[in-house]
Amino acid sequence: MALKILFLSSLLFCLPRPAAAAPEIQPQNIQAEELSVVRDRLATSLFARGELADKIIAAGMEGTFVDVEGMETHAEVRSALLNWIRRNPDKAAQASLHLKTGAAALPGKIELRETVYELNPRFLERIKALSEAAGDRNVSNEALELASRRLYEGPQAEDEGAVVMGGAAGRPAAYSPLNYADYRLNQGGLDKELGAAGAWLEAARGAGAADRRFYGEAFREYSAFLVAASALKGRSAITAQESGALEARRAALRARLSALALGERAYDLENMAAVLKARGAVKLAGLADRLAARLSASALEALEGGASMRSLSAVSASAEREFSSFYLSYSAYNSLVRLRELASPGGFSCLYDYAAYRYLAAFFPGAAYPKARRELAAARPALDEALLRADAGDMEGALSGAAARAAELKGAAALAASASAFNRRAQFLLWGVLFRPAELAVSARGGRAAFRPALTFFEVLRR
Repeated sequence: MALKILFLSSLLFCLPRPAAAAPEIQPQNIQAEELSVVRDRLATSLFARGELADKIIAAGMEGTFVDVEGMETHAEVRSALLNWIRRNPDKAAQASLHLKTGAAALPGKIELRETVYELNPRFLERIKALSEAAGDRNVSNEALELASRRLYEGPQAEDEGAVVMGGAAGRPAAYSPLNYADYRLNQGGLDKELGAAGAWLEAARGAGAADRRFYGEAFREYSAFLVAASALKGRSAITAQESGALEARRAALRARLSALALGERAYDLENMAAVLKARGAVKLAGLADRLAARLSASALEALEGGASMRSLSAVSASAEREFSSFYLSYSAYNSLVRLRELASPGGFSCLYDYAAYRYLAAFFPGAAYPKARRELAAARPALDEALLRADAGDMEGALSGAAARAAELKGAAALAASASAFNRRAQFLLWGVLFRPAELAVSARGGRAAFRPALTFFEVLRR
């Protein structure tokens, strides 16, 4: 299981049952206690807020709490709900209990405010520190932050670019009902749709070698939608037949784009699984394979038109969260592997390196070189344990110790490597200059042979 430690259980609470012999405990008091518990949960847990937002959307009640007019995507609606929950924990707690038991009254609609992203800084900083110390250049801080936003606060706006592993971003399908071209054409909305789809296809064109059917079908539907939109350019009123045809094209394009996004995510996961298998992470690799198979099946269903737009929106959003969750696990595991490699400097560079280490360890154990090697040797069992925990899905346990010592281990590895290289150069200098001084090199000067020492001090430096 990957990153399951980050997803807390849903809002289920173990509350004390009121005793039958205590009539002074009223039902409203029990409800007040539960509301307080739920409120505290929502105020302190990003995951609880995200879970409640998903439940509200699944129940079709988003319009009860925020103004969804003009919102085109699932991401926009979810972000608005997250912001509302964060700013109104009391009303959000009422909504949570209402959805759970129907006991609490629903709060009224609240004014929509600007969305502010919130991350789990401790977990993200641990992965960043680990990646930086391990020298993992395959994972950028920007990619980690974007994956964290998707995991904690939902998918981003439509205008963002591609994210990790070289593929296009898996944006969810549209959220709003397909009615903007119903007899009265919204030219602005149509232009926005065309621009977003075109930019998205351009970003996906250079993506990985996933099933190219997905891109081909999406591009054909985009071309057909573009032709249909161009035929209506400059008009504000259209017929019912034209409206239906345009909406059908729009729905088909959204389905093909969803299929493309899901297919690219599945391809990325297959590549991750191959890397993890090569590194011994059998459980994580199996999870990646299963997730890739599920996304591939969803992509084929979307390609064949077997899912509704609302269903595609939910599937795309869920897939993006699952992918982001797994991507963070994958990044953390790779960084741990790289750190384990740094903590394994191997043998000595030469005989002099071994002799120098043994001498310092015996007579000057506090010297930097033997101390660095001892630190690396002591860290290896802990890193092996961290890798086992990460493969089993316990990322919190895997990172708790490794990330805290990542910078320290990086410094020790650099010092050990530097000392070993210095000792190798010292052996070369001592052997060449002190033990073979009569060895000469022959060169031609003015047509005559000239002899000089083969291993001068400056030549040693040049080497």
